Amino acid sequence: MTKFYLRTTAVVILVILVFIVFGCNKNREDRANENAIELMGKQKYAEAIKEFSTIVKGDKNYLPAYYNRAICYSFLNKNREAINDLNFVISKQKFDEEAYLNRAILFENQKKYEDAIKDYTHLLTINPRNSKALHFRGICKYYIKDYSGAVTDYNLAIKYGLNSSGVYYNIAVALDCLEQYPKAIKYYDKAIKIDAKLERAYFARGIANLKNGNKEAAIADIKQSEKLGFKKAAHVLKEIIG
Repeated sequence: MTKFYLRTTAVVILVILVFIVFGCNKNREDRANENAIELMGKQKYAEAIKEFSTIVKGDKNYLPAYYNRAICYSFLNKNREAINDLNFVISKQKFDEEAYLNRAILFENQKKYEDAIKDYTHLLTINPRNSKALHFRGICKYYIKDYSGAVTDYNLAIKYGLNSSGVYYNIAVALDCLEQYPKAIKYYDKAIKIDAKLERAYFARGIANLKNGNKEAAIADIKQSEKLGFKKAAHVLKEIIG
């Protein structure tokens, strides 16, 4: 039978934290920044970038414009430009968690996992309970095949409040890679309890059940994944059942 290698389907999305200035004495840059943010809200990212660029041309140290422009660049898949803007923010304001988190996410999206891990780790020295950073660092560790490290990070993310089908699914996949199938099955159970339509979790649990010697449970899970639309399920069922 074909071996089935399970991977996470991790879509990492930039964390949006729009810098906006409050106060009675807003200057011209503040007002321009808010106008550009309105363009962001309308998904007019190219226009917003022009506005933010005009702001920093007039004031090279106006950090909200760099940060917000980085968000716009990321939506346009201009990761290099986004990272450059976040580099500037970090160089001026070293303890900003969200700047490190977003730069790490951009590195991760570029598959620069070691760079991403470095930023996540730095962020976690600032705030060890940042569950997003722990979860995302776990994903990076998974992709560099540090499965035990990934499991540790996922568990910490759960400990500090992350309760999503994604984190339970990801920890189960890492445990699969460590051939700890009974534990993996328990975490697939938790992912499915949160999201009963998570078709890939049924499929993955089915493969884990098969490897754990429970063919009947495997067939039931893979049939359910097929019912929910998982494309690989029919082919795999044919191989199992014959």
